[in-house]
Amino acid sequence: MGKSIVDIQNMGDALRNTGYKNIESAVSEIIDNSIEAEAKDVFIIISEGVDRKSGWKVVNEIGFLDNGIGMDFDTLGACLGIGATTRQARKGMGRFGVGLPQASLYACPNVVVYSWQNGIENCKKVFLDINMVKDGTQTELDDPQQCAVPDKYLGYITYKTQEKEYDFSHSGTLVVWKKCDRIQPKTSGALIPRLEFALGQKFRYFISRGISNLRIINDNNQDNSFDICPNDPLFLMDNNYVLGDPESPGKLIKTKNFNKYEPVFEPYTGDGASDGTEIVPVKYYDKDGNIAESTVTIRFSIVKPKFYDETAFPKGKNPGTSQFGKYAAKLEGISVVRANREIDFRKFDFYDNLNEPQHRWWGCEIEFGPELDEVFGVANNKQYVELKKIEEEDIDYNEEIQPIWLKLDEIIRPTIKAMYNKNEETRKNTRSFDDTISASTDIINVVESDDENDIDERNEDGEIAATEEAPTLEEIVEAGRRELESQGYEDTTDEQAVQFINNRVNFVYMDLGERSPAFDYGFVFSMTKITINTSHRFYTNFLSKVYENDEAKVTFELLLASLIQSIRKLDVYQKVENDRLVTLWYEKLNKFIQEQFEPRDVK
Repeated sequence: MGKSIVDIQNMGDALRNTGYKNIESAVSEIIDNSIEAEAKDVFIIISEGVDRKSGWKVVNEIGFLDNGIGMDFDTLGACLGIGATTRQARKGMGRFGVGLPQASLYACPNVVVYSWQNGIENCKKVFLDINMVKDGTQTELDDPQQCAVPDKYLGYITYKTQEKEYDFSHSGTLVVWKKCDRIQPKTSGALIPRLEFALGQKFRYFISRGISNLRIINDNNQDNSFDICPNDPLFLMDNNYVLGDPESPGKLIKTKNFNKYEPVFEPYTGDGASDGTEIVPVKYYDKDGNIAESTVTIRFSIVKPKFYDETAFPKGKNPGTSQFGKYAAKLEGISVVRANREIDFRKFDFYDNLNEPQHRWWGCEIEFGPELDEVFGVANNKQYVELKKIEEEDIDYNEEIQPIWLKLDEIIRPTIKAMYNKNEETRKNTRSFDDTISASTDIINVVESDDENDIDERNEDGEIAATEEAPTLEEIVEAGRRELESQGYEDTTDEQAVQFINNRVNFVYMDLGERSPAFDYGFVFSMTKITINTSHRFYTNFLSKVYENDEAKVTFELLLASLIQSIRKLDVYQKVENDRLVTLWYEKLNKFIQEQFEPRDVK
């Protein structure tokens, strides 16, 4: 007798490791289904309970309520099947149809789906409990059962705020994630802002155009409930979450007073179309294998001069350190939008960013329809596209259909360069040498000049090490220029190069890749260069948030510098041990953070 291809009982853990990047992506999958079901309103209802182990209040349940068309008996019965789909047509955001169970199991072991058509009294439910699957109790999905909406959610079926009345009673769906055990962050106070930012960005077109309204509700504290605003990385939308006040450039305006304030960016019309939009014809193979043609829309935006030039930020005042500048840094990149929904946001090798904050002052968006899914390599969970640089030796010019990256690169790369140069001209080299000097650098210079002899530098035999021959002025200038150029600074003077090298410690913030250590350091003559990796999770999930407070940033830099400078002092007679210590520190930090965000199911 043959064996089953899939041993479902032993796949419980594998089914839960569904490859979602974060909780925002899993939540977005459920909202996709609601919008596909023509929901005008979607509630994300977050509940907290006391964690037995820690005693802290943590998010333990999330409900998704919509007033879409609901599911009929057969659709509801199949909606939690792994790999099942009722959507093959390439229209809207649908087609893949595997998102509901995958996204749910990412966050919790138990998901229940309620749906109704022609009145709430016709509500039926299905459920999937992965723990019951693992112990053999649930071997198949039961047919939908007639039931009532749980008491906890009945109060939301007809719901009223000061601005609007909501009605979910005629038709709709309620998805409940029960016993959530993989929500990160764990508390509603930290989770809700993350969801607000990400969902506002991913679904900005549906929200901005009034197609669907998304509302976050804190079930434990109804006062902390609100509609999500569009979070446009191009900063063009009139009803955007963040707008600008020309009278206070740099101020972060989060408001619904759309009449008083305005978008901070405008369409870039320099070398592109008059409205900042480029329409690109793209060939692709249709479902029959024939060559067909569609279009890709590329949009460009650039900061308005009144929010960036010297009238807004006089010399010596850096736009990047303003409230808006810091917020814009979180949205620096290129947005990829499929069927009005953002599915990816990265650089995609269209430009290099050597710690250059000017890149946060332009925007770029690539939009395409579902018929081009194979062309862009859209993932089943709609989290990313395969859009990366094609090397010259990998191009086959005999192919009738060339990789999409090549066609887009011809437009995007020179346009980004043109926008960058325009901003440079507008700001007259906003990124100045003064930007390299942190307040903590000045503090360290003062203290270390006093403490120069606090520890004798001795070799392995315990003898005081001989002082190295001092570098010449020419060597210092050359080294300083080389270091500054590697960070994206141009036209630096000899004096600036010398000043950089003569600092005891310089801090550099640079994208070293997700797999590289959170920190790195090196020595150039008497200067210590400490590099903070801006793509490491320690930075993206902690430091970037801490750094919103300038004093906190200085304090952390001093903490890091005190460790590295101590290591440097002791390197004279225990360099091997120090190298082992730092390597072990890197490994421990990576493992601890990995466990924090991707906890193992340890019993």
